[in-house]
Amino acid sequence: MSNALKRMLLVNMACMGASTFFIFLNPYLLAHDLQEYHVGLCEAGFWIISVILQPWLGPQLDKRGRMIFLRSGVVLLIAAALGYAFVPPHVRFIFPLRVLQGAGFALYLTSAWAWISDHAPPDKMHTIFGYFGLAALAGSIVGPVAASLIRGQHAPYDDRHVFMAAAGLLLLALVLLLTLHDAVRDVVKEGESGGSLWSLARRPHLRGPLMGSLSFGLAVGSLFAFAAAYLQSIGVQSVPALFVVLTLVAGAGRAFCGRLSARFGAANLVPPCLLSLALGSGGLGYLQWMIPPPIGLVLAIGAVAGVGYGLVYPLLNALAYERLEAHERGRGVSLVAACIDLGNAGGAALAGAVAHRYGEGDMFLAMAVLVALTAVLSRLSDRPERPATVAEVGSSPAEVGFSPENAG
Repeated sequence: MSNALKRMLLVNMACMGASTFFIFLNPYLLAHDLQEYHVGLCEAGFWIISVILQPWLGPQLDKRGRMIFLRSGVVLLIAAALGYAFVPPHVRFIFPLRVLQGAGFALYLTSAWAWISDHAPPDKMHTIFGYFGLAALAGSIVGPVAASLIRGQHAPYDDRHVFMAAAGLLLLALVLLLTLHDAVRDVVKEGESGGSLWSLARRPHLRGPLMGSLSFGLAVGSLFAFAAAYLQSIGVQSVPALFVVLTLVAGAGRAFCGRLSARFGAANLVPPCLLSLALGSGGLGYLQWMIPPPIGLVLAIGAVAGVGYGLVYPLLNALAYERLEAHERGRGVSLVAACIDLGNAGGAALAGAVAHRYGEGDMFLAMAVLVALTAVLSRLSDRPERPATVAEVGSSPAEVGFSPENAG
């Protein structure tokens, strides 16, 4: 592995680790008298900006290179983290900061995977993708623990030190990015652009993956927006433990993703993996009747949700990868990301509204039903079509744990 790739792995570990510091953002806001629907609105802003950016970003990456967007994304993430640390916790300040953070995250994540694809040798593509995903998982495991330790040193609900620490970690990532450069790439031939994202979205063989992407976004949007605050409210003492277990199981799932996909087929695996996320959400809702809930049950819920969290994204990208021509795959992956972000935005906003009216426990139960229904629809609407074989395109992303969500 080249030194440039090693530095990029460190960048991804730092950025994904810093992103997990913000699991304490929503509890911090709720402790300062913001309502659940305010939090849901801010979460929706984070994801909606990504949906808006994706149709523009894909072509721009091909025209202007990856690094300018990688660096710009990290700069925006640093600005948002510092904003959380220094502005009052009011929705009129937090909403624009969440939009800013969402824009930075979209720029960084999409550009990072494109950069890795450019630099990985074709015969080692699956290995490099696997390392990149594992670097993100390592950051996601260490991040919540580090944030909890920092948080424990200061007064309750004064999480500004956590946000400043996240900004410092992101600054280290930016310094490393300044030592990296774009690769020399072949450009897409004239007339082979593959059309717009929305023209791809109308193709029958993408309906199933896109519905699955929306379902995945709904599940993740509500889980990461409200789980930490909800668990604190019902007396769970070690909230980061759920996220650590979820991430560990997700990492283990990615290690076997290629084998499972080869044996059962990616399209057949997506719905049951989505149902595991629905079960995780339903399990969180069930905890409202077991106050304080046993920590073993909390960890088991994290493990169940981790199965879907780890497997769904690489499987969805594998389906887009396999069902599109080579010159369309960049836009196909962007389209999957846009649908996930749309689900994230809708899930966070809907979850916030339901939680405000009925409570967070009932909200998780309602989201479990919604995710289960959309999972079934993803299967019923799927129309497989195969324009290219794996032999024609190289390793499938499902074999290598391709997953830009480690988001968190």
